[in-house]
Amino acid sequence: MLKIFCRRTLFLSVLISVFLVVFPAAGQGREVLRFGVLPVVDTLPLFVGEDRGFFRDQGIELEIISFQSALERDAALQAGKLNGYFGDILNTLLLIRSQQALGIMTTAFQTHPDYRMFALVSAPKSGIRDLSGLKGKQVAISRATIIEYLLDRILSTRGKRPEFVEKLEIKKMAIRLQMLLTGQVPAALLPEPLVTLAETKGAHVVMDDRVLDTALTVLALKRDMAEKDASLVKRFLRAYSKAVEVINSDPESCKGVLLTKTRFPGVIKDQYRIPQFPTVGLPAPKDLESAQTWLIRNGLIKTRLPSDQAVLKTALP
Repeated sequence: MLKIFCRRTLFLSVLISVFLVVFPAAGQGREVLRFGVLPVVDTLPLFVGEDRGFFRDQGIELEIISFQSALERDAALQAGKLNGYFGDILNTLLLIRSQQALGIMTTAFQTHPDYRMFALVSAPKSGIRDLSGLKGKQVAISRATIIEYLLDRILSTRGKRPEFVEKLEIKKMAIRLQMLLTGQVPAALLPEPLVTLAETKGAHVVMDDRVLDTALTVLALKRDMAEKDASLVKRFLRAYSKAVEVINSDPESCKGVLLTKTRFPGVIKDQYRIPQFPTVGLPAPKDLESAQTWLIRNGLIKTRLPSDQAVLKTALP
């Protein structure tokens, strides 16, 4: 009886071993990377790369975790539940200044002369069609964020100071959009695809970020991850670059991912053009300088962060 039991045990052990060789455990042999994002258009290359297996091909098991607000994402990062992060350039610099051991790997989205990402939009019945009509009027924004930063930058391209308009704090974008469309505010600064959605409901674009030349959002990684595996950043960027190439060469093929993975309103899927994403590369020094100058001017930081503390050396070409 004992011999039969031993033979069965041996057979079961061999069978399990064969099964593990033929069907390895999910993620085995790959580096698991928990990446916190907001479900917005800028994150499309991450979702496309994950969907098409580009990260798996590079030995990375990318786990994309979507948060409904930057506050929730930042809390998860600070609690050590994330290895990587998607966010705007200002928020990233603020996190690094607050002793978060992050380093920027690449720009996620850069303003493009042919594709807008943010716009200053007037209410449908406001009668405002150009910047002069906004003098002294309320503009709904979220303060101390990329939204306020871009409003100031857009105004400055026309020689206007931030005080040219009256800034009204409306943090939630959905409420900001609703107040704009119902005429409760004469204007608002919104991101895509809400800009396109607002246009379909009668709103008017006064100015947009195409007049700028700056990095808007970035991808960053915890420094301990980058230091533990010197090849990780290079492998990540290879996969990400491949996703960018797919989107830029055939954007329509990626609309399905855009619709299912981001907060994209399906009613405008036919009107919306997926933007061209920048090739892999770190934000230009002028972009880091401009962001930090604005943060200092608005009392959010006191001194500038050296560039080598903001970016990952392994991300350099």
